Amino acid sequence: MTLGGLVSRQNLDDVALFVDGGSDVSFGMLHSEIQRFAEKIFKGALVFLLGGNDRESIIFYLSCLEKGAVPLLLAKDISLEPLKKLIETYKPNYLFKISNGDAAENGYTLAWQEGGYGLFQNDVPLSHTIHPDLALLLATSGSTGSVKLVRLTLKNLVSNAASISQYLKITPTETAITSLPFNYSYGLSVINSHLISGASIVLTNRSLLDAGFWKLINGLEVTSLAGVPYSYEMLLKLRLERLKMPTVKTLTQAGGRLDPLKVKKVAEFCLANKMRFFTMYGQTEATARISFMPLEDIVERPGSIGKAIPNGLLRIVDGDGRPVKVSGVVGELLYEGPNVSMGYAECLDDLKLGDVFKGLLHTGDLASFDEDKFFYIDGRIQRFLKIFGVRISLDAVEGMLMERGIEGAAYGTDDLLTISVLNLPADKCEELQKLLATALTLHHSGVRVKGMSELPRLVNGKVDYQCLKQSI
Repeated sequence: MTLGGLVSRQNLDDVALFVDGGSDVSFGMLHSEIQRFAEKIFKGALVFLLGGNDRESIIFYLSCLEKGAVPLLLAKDISLEPLKKLIETYKPNYLFKISNGDAAENGYTLAWQEGGYGLFQNDVPLSHTIHPDLALLLATSGSTGSVKLVRLTLKNLVSNAASISQYLKITPTETAITSLPFNYSYGLSVINSHLISGASIVLTNRSLLDAGFWKLINGLEVTSLAGVPYSYEMLLKLRLERLKMPTVKTLTQAGGRLDPLKVKKVAEFCLANKMRFFTMYGQTEATARISFMPLEDIVERPGSIGKAIPNGLLRIVDGDGRPVKVSGVVGELLYEGPNVSMGYAECLDDLKLGDVFKGLLHTGDLASFDEDKFFYIDGRIQRFLKIFGVRISLDAVEGMLMERGIEGAAYGTDDLLTISVLNLPADKCEELQKLLATALTLHHSGVRVKGMSELPRLVNGKVDYQCLKQSI
């Protein structure tokens, strides 16, 4: 197994990686470094890569693909308990992590150091049976609290990167910046799609609220910026029109549904400033991207997820699995394409499984399409409660909040609908409780509204519903 064209070999003198606080890496140097790093691990190894948006993490990720080792990408600051659970479940051959000068790490011994990272080898020599097509493991939905992983192939990575490059028209003159974690499928797709195109990437772990982030954008003439809904909510609060980013020509948004009114605001800003704007829909199970909407369509249909990416196909089926052929009819959204993963892993033995999905992904999303075949998400199949015999869509409840200009999250059990809302005083929470109970035809005792100063979020910016449920 090799990189399979994931990293361009054109224009080897061009900069591949601009490193925040470090030395730039050309494409020629990148290929050399990938080979050097790859010598430190063996083919077929299972590797836990606890990294960030930095030179060592990105090169080591690519070196694993080159060598035929299988990395699981994790945040370098992952908490101890979920990490221990993952190690106990999958027994990796190596841990690649910040070394802190340690010679050993709970059953692992330091074998090599690079920058601030150490490669720790398992003290027990294990030979795992791993399917030859398996190239990468990612946690589902950006969460590292579960042992359930998505199994991806090199074909998945290359095909999705190529499709993204095609519809975004990424050229070697482009420069992106790492505004999202690289262990999150959307953040990784930005890196992959630019490397395959011969474009540059600015590597930084700075946040959008860091003044240094914007200095990098302007100093290195960044041309595109990617964000999740939460990113755009922050950008709008910072007032997009006041941000100085003259070289940025493309904005992209994925990772969840952004309020259509906010989508429209960003679209209007881009139109006024002769910039491109793409909203996108995807899932880790499809490597990253499934559909996209360019600016000209967003203006007309700000709530749509658009149409399938190049080489992909979207369709809807009803409850009996029959194709939906009429616009406006809601059913489950299915996606077909070469970027659909092999399936899931929940234990070590699952790593030897073949392709379970076979190019077809049941997204778990309810959707419909209009007369022009633009698709719309109507909610999640499992995002329902049944309270006092009444079936409640949690996504519909959040839509009701959005219509009233309230930011919040709906969750709960089959005897209590709980809604956490931001910055709402107690008396207003009580008013909202009564209003929602009436609108949903529920007794008020089945609805609870809680005021919060901040919603817990996953690394991809989505609301952490598991954390909220634990507080019930």
